[in-house]
Amino acid sequence: MLAANVRRLRKAKKMTQENLAAAVQVDQQAISLIENARSNPAILLLDAIASVLGAEMVDLFDPKTRVGRSSQNDEASRSARKRRTKV
Repeated sequence: MLAANVRRLRKAKKMTQENLAAAVQVDQQAISLIENARSNPAILLLDAIASVLGAEMVDLFDPKTRVGRSSQNDEASRSARKRRTKV
């Protein structure tokens, strides 16, 4: 779950592993290991990854995470505006 969510959120931000690694000050291999479920990163690193990806740390472990909470909130706001304008 963690591995898939990190990969999904990174790709949603159109970031490479190298971009994410540079942003959180680790090497690309560390990100690869996380995304392939071969590493258990420290909490501080997970917090940094979530922050760079515009998510909350809980999004990294949530099986329902698709593109992060902020995007979900944006979509909910757009849907609410559409409903108001139709009435």
